[in-house]
Amino acid sequence: MAGSDDRHRTDVKIRDALVAERCEGPEWQRFTRVLGEYGFASMMGWLRSGMIFTLCREKGCPVGAAPPRWEHDDLVGLAGDTVVKAIGDFRRKALLDGGWDPAGGASLKTYFATTCVFAFPNVYRKWSKERSHRAAEEFRLSGADELANVASPAPDPGDVVVTGLEIKRGLAGIPSEYTRSALVLSEAGYAVGEIAELLHTTHGVIKGTLERHRRNTGRTARGGGDA
Repeated sequence: MAGSDDRHRTDVKIRDALVAERCEGPEWQRFTRVLGEYGFASMMGWLRSGMIFTLCREKGCPVGAAPPRWEHDDLVGLAGDTVVKAIGDFRRKALLDGGWDPAGGASLKTYFATTCVFAFPNVYRKWSKERSHRAAEEFRLSGADELANVASPAPDPGDVVVTGLEIKRGLAGIPSEYTRSALVLSEAGYAVGEIAELLHTTHGVIKGTLERHRRNTGRTARGGGDA
């Protein structure tokens, strides 16, 4: 209890010093470095584990599920952009507008971690939209047959080769380029909604296309679900 009281007293002193300089002076610069390091480490851990998606759901701001694969640069970019946004939100809401209340029980760091959770959805949606546009351009340039070579998210190289061959054999028997495109993207792990965006159509059209393919072949697509 004493430790908690000491922490809150320290946090109040920090808050008062920051507000006294309107979060613009040297104290704020030092504090943002502390927040940046703490927030970035937290976000990287939450992204790698997928915990950030659980935390967002628990806070009432769900963003769906993580993509089937992460690139390290994506993790770094998402973590960094989220922390930058969260620091701005924290400065305005928690400090200048008086949103942080020591009587509420949360430390300044804990309050900031929650701010990161609330900042993440907008950052993630922007990243996801840009990712979809990049994928659409790559798809346009490479075509369905070439995408079959990288369709499987399986970590085993042997599985990747086998799955790629299976997709190519399956594609050869599908006369519709549109259906082939939807199937390849589904096998690559894209959700129905993402495929619809990439192919410039609706969720229902893509869902119907994949369901018809499943009925006709008796094979279930690997894709990332209805989201």
